[in-house]
Amino acid sequence: MTRIHPRSILIVVKRGHDEALGLAEEIAGWLAERDLDVHVTENEDDISSCLPRCSPTLTLVLGGDGTMISVARKICANDMAVLGINFARVGFLTECPRDAWQEVLTEILEHGAVVSTRLLLDVRLIRDDTEILSAIAVNDIVVGRSKLARLINLELFFATERIASLRADGLIFSTPTGASAYSYSAGGPLIHPELQVICATPICSFLTEIKPFIFPADQLIGVRVDEDTTEAFLTLDGQSGWPLCKGDLVQVTRSSRFLHLVRYPGSSYFQKLKAKGFLRDS
Repeated sequence: MTRIHPRSILIVVKRGHDEALGLAEEIAGWLAERDLDVHVTENEDDISSCLPRCSPTLTLVLGGDGTMISVARKICANDMAVLGINFARVGFLTECPRDAWQEVLTEILEHGAVVSTRLLLDVRLIRDDTEILSAIAVNDIVVGRSKLARLINLELFFATERIASLRADGLIFSTPTGASAYSYSAGGPLIHPELQVICATPICSFLTEIKPFIFPADQLIGVRVDEDTTEAFLTLDGQSGWPLCKGDLVQVTRSSRFLHLVRYPGSSYFQKLKAKGFLRDS
């Protein structure tokens, strides 16, 4: 854990959300009265155009977890800390309730923000020995089927070693942060978000005894499509996708970039699990 004292703040708002934009303007005025450099923008494709004017050390994201993930992927190269103000239902990443923003920001301005550094994933799509995609993921990378209710054949690799083949709806590679999302729903484990590991979770595998794997994050993990199909897709964080062909190789490893997530004051990972229904006291 580290602690930062923000000098300037970028506020990113879910696109087209009038209520969130109104609150952003209110927060911006409150921060400006305290002599902070602040800039407000909607979650556009190129948030980086705001950075030279603002040079922020803290980014506030007003929206849901989807907006939070989208923004994190765009700004992770700038090493900014991120705090989410929740305008959605789940709020696993956007921890701060919208009516608590003033209390939370007062705490941050007076005492600094406690920051948790989280693993991100680099993904490469290799086709015919040519890299056709290089991207980054916050929560998960999914190689899975599309619309038809049919299984796909996949091969799983760790470094240069072929581990196994599987016939399944797909395979999820998740960060520890994303382990509580799709991976958990598919039977994967909860993983403490500050660990440096990658979880591989099969989705509804058929006649194959393959359980979820936890891999060291500094190794290269791969999955190859092992059949002719027009129904296999690569999906990043549930937000963008690419069709896959037979022989396509998806490679996953730890990114050199990180997500710097501001911890909501007084909360812990396990308290969050209890609040969201993952853990129940007996």
